[in-house]
Amino acid sequence: MNVLSPELSLSLEPLDAHLAAWSRKRGGLEQRWPVLMEESTLRRAGYPDAFPHLLMTAGTTPDPVARPDGLASSGWYLSPAVCYHVYAALEGRTIKGGVKLGARGHCFRNEVKEDLWPGRRQIEFQMRELVFIGEPEWIERELAGVQDEIMLLAARLGLLGSWEIASDPFFLPTAKGKARMQRLKETKREFCLPDGLAIASINRHGAFFGERFGISQEAGGQACHSACVAFGLDRWAAHATNL
Repeated sequence: MNVLSPELSLSLEPLDAHLAAWSRKRGGLEQRWPVLMEESTLRRAGYPDAFPHLLMTAGTTPDPVARPDGLASSGWYLSPAVCYHVYAALEGRTIKGGVKLGARGHCFRNEVKEDLWPGRRQIEFQMRELVFIGEPEWIERELAGVQDEIMLLAARLGLLGSWEIASDPFFLPTAKGKARMQRLKETKREFCLPDGLAIASINRHGAFFGERFGISQEAGGQACHSACVAFGLDRWAAHATNL
């Protein structure tokens, strides 16, 4: 079984209410994004280069009953993360200062079957993100204090943990050297429970997505920087003791 129980699924709503309130307090403008994502968006984001084995496609077939093995890719994929929708929506835009967009969405990753466990690793899960896009100095000011705020919010829900430097390349092309460089630059930090399970992360992308999607700063015209704060809702719901 790789989904939450009905009881835990119900707890997602009060949990997300807490996290959505935090996002709004931080100035996040709430968005709604679809489950499907165009292949071109994922390619511009570099996801197939980094995690081709995790992608899941929406297949089509002229006769699913007679030929269930005749599936072909529709060119649409199940979203592996929420924030990619944001970059596609802002493609070609010029940003003054910065923008903050919040959203909750369903995500899908083709994880190894033996690793699946509800509330830990799932093929389908829900994520809440707060995405920052703008000038690098503005992003750093906005991220100030976020770690402490998330720790406090988690503690109120009965979740105790610590911040750790992550080594998986969230946005860089796959390579051991790239993962090592990310670790050295501390571009991704994860809030982990005592057993090591990551339930939230802060990801700094530099100008990577700004360059890929042509999102530029009004001052100077350079590519915008971006960052996102991500919460694994299923993991929070499965381990919180005070919802």
